[in-house]
Amino acid sequence: MTAGRVRLADRRDLDLVTELWMTLAEHHVSLGDTFALRAGARDEVRALLAAQLRDPDAAVFVWERTSAGGDRERAHLTGLCIVRVDRAPPIHRVIERAEVTDLVVRKSARRQGIGAALLDAALAWVDERGVERVEVRVAAANAEGQAFWRSRGFGDLMDVLELHR
Repeated sequence: MTAGRVRLADRRDLDLVTELWMTLAEHHVSLGDTFALRAGARDEVRALLAAQLRDPDAAVFVWERTSAGGDRERAHLTGLCIVRVDRAPPIHRVIERAEVTDLVVRKSARRQGIGAALLDAALAWVDERGVERVEVRVAAANAEGQAFWRSRGFGDLMDVLELHR
């Protein structure tokens, strides 16, 4: 594994977190037109991420590379994981659920345990809040993502069907 650590992101990380999120978006664009971004999307993404950094029901975790001497290298964020807690009307037994909305590791750093470490931090954060159910949405065409999530114990819940007209 690349030397580094998982930590919560803060507002000083906003530009780098936006860059990582855009990397994930670019990957999804390659999976189909459904994921195509509009012009100016980066600014909207940056604003949404800034809001998530302030939201007490969301956590943004990053993998921060460290140098050989153990110094932090803020400019070298290698991975990103965003998780949030949602509450539903009290009609079901379980009204809270967590959703891992985004997880990305730079291509050059994949298959080194960084994604797993980020997910473990997100799941610990969820556990601290007493939330039992965790969901993730992964594109059916995203074979790498499907394999990762299933290897971590996630399974089918619901099919999302679409119709293009």
